[in-house]
Amino acid sequence: MEDATRSIHHIPILVSQIQREMEQKEQFNTAPANNIVKTPQVPTPDSAFRHPSGSGGAAHYFNSSPPNVDTEVISHSPPGATPSPISPKIPTQGVPPETGMLLMEIKRKELEKKQKEVRLLENKAPVPPPESIPKDEKGMLPEEDIPELEVPQLKIQKIESPVKPISAIPPALSRSLSQLSIASSNYSAVSDKETWDKTLARVVKGIVSIKATTTRPFDTEAAGDYTATGFVISKIHGLILSNRHVVSPAPITAVAVFINYEEVPIYPIYRDPIHDFGVFRYDPEKLKHIDVEEIELRPDLARVGEDIKVVGNDAGEKLSILGSTLARLDRHAPSYGSDSYNDFNTFYMQAASGTSGGSSGSPVLNIHGQAVALNAGGSNSSQSSFYLPLNRVVRAVELIKKGKFVTRGTIQTEFLHQSYDELRRLGLKEDVENECRSRDPTATGLLSVTRVLRGGPASTDRAAVTEGKIPLKQTLPEGTVRIAGLEPGDILMSCNGKPIVDFIGLWDIIDDSVGKDIVLGIYRQGGDLMECVVTVDDLHRITPYRFLEIGGAIIHDLSYQMARSHNVKLGSGVFCAASGFLLWSSWSRDFLITSVDGKPTRTLNEFIEVIREIPDYARVPIMSRYVGNIEDQMMLVDVDRHFFLASLYERDDEHGTWNKKELGPPPEKKTEEPKKAEKDDGAASEAEDEDEDEEEKAIEKLRSSMVSVVSRLPYSIFGHTSASNYSGVGLIVSLDPIPLVLFDRNSVPSEMLDIRLTLCNNNIPGKVVHLSDFTLVTFDKSLLPKNLSIAVPEWDEKPLRVRDEVKIIGLTSDQTITTKDTAISSIGTNFSTWQCNPPRQRLINVENINVLETSSCWGGCLVRRKKNEKVKSFKVAAYWMAVSSQDKSGNDSFWTQGLDITKYVMPVVKRINEEMGKGPVERRRRDLGIEFADVSLATVSAMGLSQNRFDSYVKAAKKYRGNPRPLIVETRLRPAFMDEALQPDPNKGLKIADIVLEIDGKFIDRIGQLKELDLASKETVDVVVLRDRQEVKLAVPTVEAYPTSGTEIVQFFGAIMHGAHAAALEQVAPNARAVPVDKQGIYVGGVSYGSPALENIRPTHWILEVDETPVGSIKELLKVVEEKKWEQGRYIRIKQVNRKGITSVVSVKVDDRFWPCMSWTKDPETGKWIQKRHTGDSFVRGQL
Repeated sequence: MEDATRSIHHIPILVSQIQREMEQKEQFNTAPANNIVKTPQVPTPDSAFRHPSGSGGAAHYFNSSPPNVDTEVISHSPPGATPSPISPKIPTQGVPPETGMLLMEIKRKELEKKQKEVRLLENKAPVPPPESIPKDEKGMLPEEDIPELEVPQLKIQKIESPVKPISAIPPALSRSLSQLSIASSNYSAVSDKETWDKTLARVVKGIVSIKATTTRPFDTEAAGDYTATGFVISKIHGLILSNRHVVSPAPITAVAVFINYEEVPIYPIYRDPIHDFGVFRYDPEKLKHIDVEEIELRPDLARVGEDIKVVGNDAGEKLSILGSTLARLDRHAPSYGSDSYNDFNTFYMQAASGTSGGSSGSPVLNIHGQAVALNAGGSNSSQSSFYLPLNRVVRAVELIKKGKFVTRGTIQTEFLHQSYDELRRLGLKEDVENECRSRDPTATGLLSVTRVLRGGPASTDRAAVTEGKIPLKQTLPEGTVRIAGLEPGDILMSCNGKPIVDFIGLWDIIDDSVGKDIVLGIYRQGGDLMECVVTVDDLHRITPYRFLEIGGAIIHDLSYQMARSHNVKLGSGVFCAASGFLLWSSWSRDFLITSVDGKPTRTLNEFIEVIREIPDYARVPIMSRYVGNIEDQMMLVDVDRHFFLASLYERDDEHGTWNKKELGPPPEKKTEEPKKAEKDDGAASEAEDEDEDEEEKAIEKLRSSMVSVVSRLPYSIFGHTSASNYSGVGLIVSLDPIPLVLFDRNSVPSEMLDIRLTLCNNNIPGKVVHLSDFTLVTFDKSLLPKNLSIAVPEWDEKPLRVRDEVKIIGLTSDQTITTKDTAISSIGTNFSTWQCNPPRQRLINVENINVLETSSCWGGCLVRRKKNEKVKSFKVAAYWMAVSSQDKSGNDSFWTQGLDITKYVMPVVKRINEEMGKGPVERRRRDLGIEFADVSLATVSAMGLSQNRFDSYVKAAKKYRGNPRPLIVETRLRPAFMDEALQPDPNKGLKIADIVLEIDGKFIDRIGQLKELDLASKETVDVVVLRDRQEVKLAVPTVEAYPTSGTEIVQFFGAIMHGAHAAALEQVAPNARAVPVDKQGIYVGGVSYGSPALENIRPTHWILEVDETPVGSIKELLKVVEEKKWEQGRYIRIKQVNRKGITSVVSVKVDDRFWPCMSWTKDPETGKWIQKRHTGDSFVRGQL
């Protein structure tokens, strides 16, 4: 078709010939750069050279005298044809006004030629129509069958006035335009066969989609999955170029997917410490089905006005091609935020290509398929995209190909290129500017200092200067003024005697001068030229390459990136990229730790030496501050060596991996002697007692029974997330023989956690001994001072009634006692405990006690008290507890209510004391498998309630002054298909909206009566319900309740798994028979960021098969893991099912280096959790 087009539309070919001859004869005159219009690549009659006519009768280019060009085109009209006058189209914008009649005449003749018969000059035979010529299989005309046209040559008269060749056109005056963009505007610069279609078809074989996972947070990078782009720059060495933020300074695992969907693993072997580029390596021999195209790096071909294509994985698409035109070559480096990675000390290019996430690392291609820049970022508020120049990239790549180390120097100073007009405002004198312009007419400005890092080699507060070894300013014998360091506003004139006008010239010297002195020529406002001698530091040395993982926290040396953002001196402390379990919170990061246990930790080596001597469970003070803050803050942390491994990872760029060494076992914790009692001043105590009234003494006595608690979860389990804060106030319910503290489940949600109790301003650890609707925690009394006054309060066994006057006594977060006089407003069931996502334990089927006005505390007790009644002591009637749930929108909600201690708590306390705390934390129990609610008596009466029943409810409600509210079946706590006895006839069991009247012959009018039923020893109970306006008697089977927690936890490639819990079972769909409800199964409680399980194994799912092997319990899963022994990097298949019964199969990549299979089991004797690693031993390179 190209030949056919050429034979038909031959006028544009003549235009091309005119241009080529004029270029050969150098007949162009100089023109303003902003008038250059780039010609289209494919000539068509409607698009080629649409220029307006000039003012004169002759055509001319630009502003010089018009050349006298005589064009004679031989053509004839067919017989009888009358040519129609055709006026050439004249565009209204974007066309130089100086363009003359020559191109307009060619345009006119081109359009006329379409209506005339073309006469061959030598062969008079008519041109056969294209449809009569045989075509090939692609529909193309064979080249030998197309008759050649002899086109008349144009007579071009030589221009008399001298003109300059294009190569002699002076550089652009604007920084947004360059010289060679003019040359690229000529149509003849691009071959007819070199089209974008052909170029893109070729280069896509060298462009890859990158799928990567950051396995740990590190420096400015967070853990997680991402997609990006890269392109092959050496198919022999297997090198792929991408961005630094793609290659990442953090540990990553990555694969490259080629255009034919062939996947190979890639390994990061270099990432620049500052500039946004890095290099992956792959094994070329592993590619079997594609001939890889190598993309050439040509930074010298980047020109303003150059047509470009950005080809890559844009917005997650496999291949996206975005076109644009280079608009700027000297933009400042973009800023992505103070705590993010930022490039500096370089120019960036800019174009309106509108790239988005996933296109990072895409090549910016010219028409020849050469990379002129590297796509790096874009603007959220516009279509602007930012590209990294490739000058420093080429240097690094060439060294990598030769197997050499890529040296990178730094003086820890940030420069900014500023134009001469800006520099004049900074104090640059006119004579100095004139000298600079005459020395390099192409330069538009100079580099100026914008930031000098504290303590850096170019700062005036470095040790050599502050100690007086280097004077701040001195005049050398030859008269040169030498300064000790740089300051913001200094203008850089030269380096080692070489004039410097841009970043490339400066870093050509610095990168080759690591460890050496360089002499900077500086112009400072109000002075003359000065020099500054600076020792070049190794940029790799101040870029972290290792980290310590301990207690889930990631600790490494402070990087130049973070130090520069906040002007912090390097070596000021170790950087915490994620606090993990260290600060009892998994979300904190970006702070410095300057000392631990009173010992300085300025570097990672110092931190390791301190932390390795601290025992497990030890509580030590640390000094820390967020990177941007000035002052340190003290906080107490608990060292964890039981829920997480402690390992040092060090990067190996030769193999693209991280080597792992483990911290040795912690020293044994020294047995602490009981705190000795200090002698009190009896007189002072008696004086204080005289000032207090009896009620204050009673309140203070109750305070000694209250305990504050803070719990921390290492992982997200049983519906509770590790990122949440778990704290509250409890009540001592026993001291002998077993000390027990009562807490709500919002404060102590599970067994797998660490507990810190505060009793009378003393901190001690605790251990969970019971979980149900509440939690009981025990502690070691020997850790408390002997004279510490703690006591079990007196209990008020008389049930509370509505309108009883009570006092709320509780503790605030800062251990301050608070009280509130109020009255009981209602006693009944909870209305606000909706099912949560993820499913977690919620308070249901428990009688709550509500008050008219609540207190500001989140825990304490309710005591009965009448107005104006003088009391000497208080009896506790109920525990004031916090309750959590979610609203219908899925937002967490919290409130407080009372719990009857005598009815719900004391029977359990009695049993635990009898067992001496040796029994199971969660006993096996049976219930009806139903969640109940209460409804108004009027509603039930309308449903057909008899008068006798009506009177019974009214009479029963008078006992507690409440409003009669019968119980109704709200929902089932397990899917119906689990109850085999009800499968033949579901009507034999309880149904939704049944009104419960009697259970085992006992009239039921309150939810609290369910606690009095002995369901543990019964297989069935007789229940009378109101259904369809009739009383129906049913034999309802009891069911074994699922536990709310567990003692076996597994980490399976980053997925946290355990047995299913009761809250998960509540939400199983009625027809989800694929869910393994006949046993606890393997339930996914959470997934760690940066793990292979992320985005594959889903939380709140059950695992059915692993690598095609059925698994039904944690023990079976561990057995498969130990038997299979999968090799590193292999994909294994996981079959899983969700709560709706929908199954799916996913693949998970084995990564035992960072995510070995771990298990935790609770020791029933000590209550401590035992950690075991099942895979990944081969990746441990010894101990520190």
